[in-house]
Amino acid sequence: MTPPELRALVADSLELWGVAARVSIDGNGIALPAPDGTPMRVLPASLEERPVRWWLDRRGRRRPCTSVLGLLRGLRNAVGGDSSDLRSLRVASPDGG
Repeated sequence: MTPPELRALVADSLELWGVAARVSIDGNGIALPAPDGTPMRVLPASLEERPVRWWLDRRGRRRPCTSVLGLLRGLRNAVGGDSSDLRSLRVASPDGG
């Protein structure tokens, strides 16, 4: 995932969670402020760090994220995003079964 794609995904997620924050590209990752103003960054992991895909960095603490789902969950928890009114996503076969 390129930095512009990651920025778009995170910006859309923040809007869905009702969190006002500006997401910017920062080198090969992205940066955004936490609600308390603390800078946060999402950085790609190196190939040697796999299965980690991204690092969520806040105040020098790095949290490993092995999937997009894990990254979004970590971000939502870090920014205090509200997901209580979101509907569940259900996966079904194309024929509805």
